[in-house]
Amino acid sequence: MVGAALLAVVIPAHGTVLAVTSKNTAIVRNEAVTGMLPSMTRAYWIEPAIRVSAGSGIDGFIDERTRPWRWYDATIADKFVAGLPATGKVIALDAGSFLPHTQLVDQRGRLVDLAAFHQVTLTSFIFTRCQDECPVIAAKFVAMQRQLDARHFHLFLITIDPMYDSPYVIARYARQFGARPDSISFLTGQPHEIANLLDRFGITSLQNGDSSFIHSDRVFLAGPDGRITQVLQTSGFTTDSLVAQAKHLAGMIASPFGRFQLWLIAGVTALCGGNQFAGIVALETVLFLIIAGISFVALGWAVRRIWGNT
Repeated sequence: MVGAALLAVVIPAHGTVLAVTSKNTAIVRNEAVTGMLPSMTRAYWIEPAIRVSAGSGIDGFIDERTRPWRWYDATIADKFVAGLPATGKVIALDAGSFLPHTQLVDQRGRLVDLAAFHQVTLTSFIFTRCQDECPVIAAKFVAMQRQLDARHFHLFLITIDPMYDSPYVIARYARQFGARPDSISFLTGQPHEIANLLDRFGITSLQNGDSSFIHSDRVFLAGPDGRITQVLQTSGFTTDSLVAQAKHLAGMIASPFGRFQLWLIAGVTALCGGNQFAGIVALETVLFLIIAGISFVALGWAVRRIWGNT
């Protein structure tokens, strides 16, 4: 049954058709939906009536309030497999592109369309079992939420692990960070929808053991019209710098130093081939040389003044 904290939620699922019993009904073994439904075999009303056969993989949303249970928004789909983004089969998103229409599910169990938010938005990708970068990204997004007015800004964190990160799991994860659902959405969805988004956003998600992924870090900043204006190839941003850039995009007064800092981090990281560590080391080296140069000039000026007065 659905977790007690989530009532009347949308439940994304993947399953395998075992037998077709009529035009609209089939016996399906659904994969477990973490914290919500166990793996089970049962009759489902399939909507719309798609041409499936025994052995077909199928994605959709499960509605357990009907008899038989309803499997709606049904789509023939393979089981989710992590990997390199297949950018050749999709329209890839970059600066200048518009955010795509989606049917994702947030931590409240509600459908979310990325393209429907007429606000400045920030989008990145995480997974809840991550022990490294993802908690840092989530913490930064929640910190930015506290600095950005919900009337003008919205933040999205999309899972790269839809087979585990159910609405129940992402709701629990969001609560751990104290995220408010009014302006930050932790998102999951049907596995084929997540796979398509990973391809379009150019996100790598390579399986690394049973519960971990090696994945790329990208942050997408989009204006109120949904057009992506900037793509950061790193999670090494500071919250103040990204908040400054977001406020500037919204037409608000923003810290010029914060915007310069973001530009510098993004530029140096890009020159280092997207390597966050190398980028930050290079940035620190550049800043050290700048400070050293200024100090050297100041020291020379002071020496000349001292010797000129003797």
